[in-house]
Amino acid sequence: MNLKRLIIWSIIGTGISSVSTQLLTIREFLTQFNGNEIIISLVIFCWLLMTGIGALTAKFVKGEGLKVYAPLILIIAIWPLLQIIGIRGFREFFFIHGISPGFYPILFYILITITPYCLLTGFALPFSQNVLNVSHYPFESGDLYITDSIGDIAGGVSFSFILVYLLKPFPIIAITSSLLILVALLLLIKQRQYVLLAGALIVCSGFYLFSTNSRFETFTLSGQYGDIVHYLESPYGRIVITKEGSQHTFWESGLPLYSDSDIVSSEEKTHYPLSQLDRVENLMLVSGGLGETLKEVAKYRPAHVDYLELDPRLTDAAQDLGVIKKAPFLEIINTDARRYIKTTQKKYDAILIDLPDLDTFQINRFFTEEFFALSKRILKKGGILSLNLKYSPNYISDIGKRKLSSLYNSARMHFKNVLILPGEQAYFLLSDRELHSDIPSLLKAKKIPTTYIEGFFHGNVTDERIKQLEERLDRNEQLNTDFEPRLINIVFQEWFIKYGTHPCYFIAILLGLTLIYLVFMKREEYLLFSTGFATMGVEMLIIFAFQVIYGYVYLEIGAIITAFLLGLLPGAIAGKQWRIKIGLKITVSEIALLSLLFIFFLWISCFKSDLHPLYFLSFCFLFSFLCGFQFPVAAEIIGEEKSPAAGCLAADLCGAAVGTLVTGTVLIPLWGIRFAVVFLILVKISSIVLFMFGEKSDYA
Repeated sequence: MNLKRLIIWSIIGTGISSVSTQLLTIREFLTQFNGNEIIISLVIFCWLLMTGIGALTAKFVKGEGLKVYAPLILIIAIWPLLQIIGIRGFREFFFIHGISPGFYPILFYILITITPYCLLTGFALPFSQNVLNVSHYPFESGDLYITDSIGDIAGGVSFSFILVYLLKPFPIIAITSSLLILVALLLLIKQRQYVLLAGALIVCSGFYLFSTNSRFETFTLSGQYGDIVHYLESPYGRIVITKEGSQHTFWESGLPLYSDSDIVSSEEKTHYPLSQLDRVENLMLVSGGLGETLKEVAKYRPAHVDYLELDPRLTDAAQDLGVIKKAPFLEIINTDARRYIKTTQKKYDAILIDLPDLDTFQINRFFTEEFFALSKRILKKGGILSLNLKYSPNYISDIGKRKLSSLYNSARMHFKNVLILPGEQAYFLLSDRELHSDIPSLLKAKKIPTTYIEGFFHGNVTDERIKQLEERLDRNEQLNTDFEPRLINIVFQEWFIKYGTHPCYFIAILLGLTLIYLVFMKREEYLLFSTGFATMGVEMLIIFAFQVIYGYVYLEIGAIITAFLLGLLPGAIAGKQWRIKIGLKITVSEIALLSLLFIFFLWISCFKSDLHPLYFLSFCFLFSFLCGFQFPVAAEIIGEEKSPAAGCLAADLCGAAVGTLVTGTVLIPLWGIRFAVVFLILVKISSIVLFMFGEKSDYA
């Protein structure tokens, strides 16, 4: 195989490895920091920014570089394993065990752990073009973009639709790095660098030894979880079961779902709502079925209980360990609970929502005005819906007041009575029937024995505390809705207040640096910057909107990113091959991008209907097609003699990085999805205006 083919295969191999590593890294950080969607935007922002900086540095590197190219791509192939190990291992050095880190520590940690790999991969792409050109193999910037896109697509498709369902992270890294390792070894043989080849073979042997050792992979998680009894990777999240003494704890994506003997929580979430009913026949339990809850539910002798849990591997593992015991009334349904509630024709006496803390869009969709409308539809007359919200029982701050008030006002839109009981958490009971706060008396009348409620209820749930809660409610607080997530906005603010930080300082610095970068940027590069900004902004919009509707972005994050990658290749080919005036190419693509943004705005503003996932993925494909279309056009305007690849790649990646951060971390959490779309429209209008005022000779 000649040198040109080896270099081209190395570009494809870099794409396969880097995309798979990016998706693994996103999922890894989601499990490290409790699955918050804002983490997705921070990881992608850091990834794109540092990759863009890496590409920009290649602009200043001249010379042959062939001798260092093989070691470079070998390091890129092996580094993903070290990166994942580092993310898991260094966490205990950076943060106190069990602590919930703030915004800046998380951002700093992400930057430290992924920067080396991103700089290397960003540098390698334009550097590979330089190696080819110096070796007298002409290779244009458009060709580089197309070749890289082939690798990106192959990596995204193989990860999202095959590997994520079959393997754990370390074996995935072993597979997706193999092509790059093979090319590196062949290049060393071709250049007769036998000493380096011997060292490379030793390093590669160690790489495969550790990446295929399941015990070693489990060991790398022990710092975060402790004594691991069982560990498996599900498409929906990471499931870890730990043991401390005689107590088992179930973890999903870094969140503790269940611990043995948590009788207080089990009794509160079960008896507060069910004691209100004369009879419990059909009951729905959304999550929280591990442990003592079903045992408490059984005291009401229900005819049927539907226990909804998204991940089948979680419930299978719980059944294998005897945490979920078989019962004649119990049916486990593995599906998204909200989708099930929307489509089922069954009627229920009660719906018990027992989810982790409300700090993600996935959880928020069970606390919105739209969800309450859906739940009301499947409740019997006089049925009850219950859910709980974390709060401070001894002091209700202004933030806590706004959080409780928003949820209360949203619930009151569909239920006549809303009772809030101040237990370990604030328990919301929603019904059209009259609700009573004296739970022990209700249980006594039903002859239902309890441990915690009988002895301690009146000491904790006092009339004064109930009255205090009611008096703190603000009836004018905004409603919490699917696409205007008021509660997420409040939780986000609470997060910053807790750590005495705010993202505005970081955003201001980033804005300043971006403005300096824009001053020295060519108009054609700004075109790519704005398109990258809008494209990744739309990717964030799709991720958040998908999470609102379907609730399992941990699984589909790979499919969404892959859909964006799929459009880049045909778009770049079309931009390179379509023989019309360059100015017309840019005009058509800019108008098409604006049209797609307006369509999204109309959907989010007027329809808000549930769309099939294919609509989301098709939208991703179309938008990225136009993004890919513009890259070779911009490079053609600048001219290959000026080596535009590094500058264009840097502009595209840096724009994408800023768009990711601004949209996913600021615009959507603080002002909602609709406002974010408007902002992206304004960004693209700015590039059209700049293009219109450019000299016509530039685009002849």
